[in-house]
Amino acid sequence: MNFFIALFTIMAFLCLGYYIFAASYAGVSSAFLTFWLIAAIGFVILTIICVLHKKKSILLMIPKWLRIAICIIIIVGIAIFTTMECMIISKMNSKAADDADYIVVLGAQVRGERITKSLAKRLDAAYDYLIENEDTKVICTGGQGTGEDISEAFAEKRYLMEKGIAEDRIIMEDKSTSTYENLKFTLEIIGDKDAKIAIVTNNFHVYRAVLLGKYVGFKNVDGIAGDSDNRLLLNYMVREGLALFKEFIVR
Repeated sequence: MNFFIALFTIMAFLCLGYYIFAASYAGVSSAFLTFWLIAAIGFVILTIICVLHKKKSILLMIPKWLRIAICIIIIVGIAIFTTMECMIISKMNSKAADDADYIVVLGAQVRGERITKSLAKRLDAAYDYLIENEDTKVICTGGQGTGEDISEAFAEKRYLMEKGIAEDRIIMEDKSTSTYENLKFTLEIIGDKDAKIAIVTNNFHVYRAVLLGKYVGFKNVDGIAGDSDNRLLLNYMVREGLALFKEFIVR
């Protein structure tokens, strides 16, 4: 029991420390950061339970069948989460073959009119591909959400044009509000399920993006992995693992 008390205490401090670090770096409103605070509280509760069990054996008050069921659920949950993470990692260095008909830049948050670091990394990867493949066109995706003065698609188009990409190579899809809609509406614009496309997104997001591309109907889809902010990568990886599991459940 001392082992679990020490383990849960360390995990609580690690989760709290990461929350403080990530919140100070990216802001407390950044997506999913609350998870780490909740996780820290959860580990504190587990530590308290272990301490009480050591003194009063309170866990023995729980029926044996329920204790076994809880252990099975935890083991299965860890196995599923590990599998999701391995899938994500398998696509983190994706580089599409040359001469795609279109590359699709998935939308990401714009603050006012300012491109975020995450979106800039996607666009830089798109730019590199477009420079090497002069016949490929790019579809910039993403509507206008809360806190955005312009659509994500327009912000992406402007960024690429400022870097020298010709306007006639850029198509905008500016109605979508999610990754699924990015790709669904893109297919409606292209009108060809057999078109050779490559989806450009941050490295941790490639596996799910390609999966969604196939879900919406594309038959020839690949991924291009842009960089991500390494200081927030742990947060992104955990969030993406849960999101990927959700896709397998709901699609």
